[in-house]
Amino acid sequence: MSYTAGDAEAALKPQFEAYSKAVNNADWDTVASFYHPNGVIVQNGKGATYGKDALKAEFTKFAEATGKSVGSFSNQKYEGAGDYLITSGNFSSETEKAGTMKGTFVQIWKKDGDKHLVYHEEYEVTP
Repeated sequence: MSYTAGDAEAALKPQFEAYSKAVNNADWDTVASFYHPNGVIVQNGKGATYGKDALKAEFTKFAEATGKSVGSFSNQKYEGAGDYLITSGNFSSETEKAGTMKGTFVQIWKKDGDKHLVYHEEYEVTP
């Protein structure tokens, strides 16, 4: 099955918005619930984190270093095929301790039962 951009956005955007709200609220248990059991996050050129428990620990560590943050997204695109939905774009995060962080991201969400979960995420912070 292939998705049009509109179909992919309609299927994924509500989940992505709920995920983003949990991130902005520093609700790391809820954030972790959006990740597939085999989920991985890759910070390009820096390293990778695998699995829900490790991801939750990484989110907590990041929040301690940056303080309260509020993110926004631009140039966001949606696409999909088969059991996968993909979103990519630019992010900007206003943080309490680290100033403004900007970059690019891509998330691949894999169908798991009646929903999709983040299976693979890559991001790069740009100067």
